[in-house]
Amino acid sequence: MTDTTTLGFPDAARQLGVPIRVLRRAIRAGRLPAPPDLSATATIPAEWLQSAEAAAAASPKALSRSAPQKVPAFARYRGTSAWRKYANRVRAYNEFQAK
Repeated sequence: MTDTTTLGFPDAARQLGVPIRVLRRAIRAGRLPAPPDLSATATIPAEWLQSAEAAAAASPKALSRSAPQKVPAFARYRGTSAWRKYANRVRAYNEFQAK
């Protein structure tokens, strides 16, 4: 590739070894520098790819996926009628808290 070559998001994600959604999430979160054109069909210059690779090398978590959910989804029902209605969710939540 020459310096004037441009890539799309699928090509850039493939070069970095991550899915496109992880690349876009890292850009939105500010862990990677944003390319000059950030539209759905953006063409990304090779210089941006080099700076993104450098940023990913400098910060190992730059291209990591989001952290897993720490509290089960049913915990948001605590104190509601759904909490009283579904005893199995209450038991599961208590088991989760005991861990």
